[in-house]
Amino acid sequence: MIYTAIDTFYLTDEQLKNSPSRRDGIDEATETTLQIFGCDLIQESEILLKLPQAVMATGQVLFHRFYCKKSFARFKVKMVAASCVWLASKLEECPRKARQVLIVFHRMECRRENLPIEHLDTSSKEYVDLKADLIRTERHLLKEMGFICHVELPHKFISNYIAILGMPDELIQEAWNLANDSLRTTLCLRFKSEVVACGVVYAAARRFHIPLPENPPWWKAFDADKAGIDEVCRVLAQLYNLPNK
Repeated sequence: MIYTAIDTFYLTDEQLKNSPSRRDGIDEATETTLQIFGCDLIQESEILLKLPQAVMATGQVLFHRFYCKKSFARFKVKMVAASCVWLASKLEECPRKARQVLIVFHRMECRRENLPIEHLDTSSKEYVDLKADLIRTERHLLKEMGFICHVELPHKFISNYIAILGMPDELIQEAWNLANDSLRTTLCLRFKSEVVACGVVYAAARRFHIPLPENPPWWKAFDADKAGIDEVCRVLAQLYNLPNK
């Protein structure tokens, strides 16, 4: 087996249950809510900043990687999410200025808190403090990841897998949507992208009632196992059953 630096980001179930946030007294339900909230902020900001979807996906993975090492009790979700967007935009070669990111997150906060949407004055002390916090948080991100920021997304495998299996093209968008939703969970910390891709392809095939070959098992061609695929489907089903807040 080839071992790479990115493998250090994959965690066992026991490690996830003993996360820094749990050790700080944050229960599982609250931790899950905060994870989804942070990912939602990243997704919304990507739209407002007119960034490619790859930036959103990369930012969400960075967000999960950071909070598997640091506690929600010690680092503010909103600032970490903003820093992940800022860093991801640079990693994906679609950089946005700190000013742009902070203005968008300020606007989102006003909307979420039902406050009048006021322009963030870039000459104010508030802005200067926010920018310093953004830069400082990005340094924390880089340090905790050992400056290893490469992100491999499941999306890049989906089209190939569906083509190889001879499945209809309309499944691609369904599987792609499922892959996007998977990034709101910690699946990216538990399984390699190939396994997540197989899981979302399998879930999409089930939704369209399309059978997949089992003799020999189709997933073996893609370096995955049935237990991992079933777990991806279970986590996604659990995500969709969460109450809307």
